[in-house]
Amino acid sequence: MNNIGLLGHRRWIWLWVMVLCLSGCGQRNVDLASNQIGIGLPDRSIIKAEVADTEAERIKGLSGRPELSPGTGMWFEFGQDGQHSIWMLDMNFAIDIIWVNSDFKVVQIAKDVHPEPGVSESDLKHYINQSPARYVLEVPAGTAAAHQLGVGSALGLVSS
Repeated sequence: MNNIGLLGHRRWIWLWVMVLCLSGCGQRNVDLASNQIGIGLPDRSIIKAEVADTEAERIKGLSGRPELSPGTGMWFEFGQDGQHSIWMLDMNFAIDIIWVNSDFKVVQIAKDVHPEPGVSESDLKHYINQSPARYVLEVPAGTAAAHQLGVGSALGLVSS
C-alpha cells in the first residue's frame, strides 16, 4: 500500500472512532424512574438512587422504610458545598453515608451506621462531613466496602 492509501485508511479509522464516541459509545444506561438518578461507581456498578432535592425530602430521607435493597440508595442534593448533617431518625436498618463534592469525588464515608431505636430526636447522633460536600449518597451498610469506595473515589451520573 502506498503512503497516500495508508493515510486515507488512517483517516477513515479516526473518523469511525469519532463517530462511535459522539454517538454515545461508552455510555451506561439504566432504567430509572423520574425521581431517580443512576450513580456510577468506580467498579462500573450502578446505584439506582432516589433523589432528595427539597428540604422536606432531605429531612424525611429514608425514615420509616423497612429496608433498602442492594444496588439502591438515596441521593441528597444540597445545592451548595458545605457541611451536611445526617441522622438516623426513625431508621430501621444500617447504612453507609457517603459525602460527595461538586466534582463527584467522595470526601468522607461513615460506614455501617446503625439506627438508634428509643433515642429521642434531640439526642440522636449527627454525622457531619469535615470536607465540603454538595451531595450525600445513602446506601445499604456494607456497600462502600463491597465496592471499595474510599475518600477520593470518583462517582459519575448515569443516563436513563
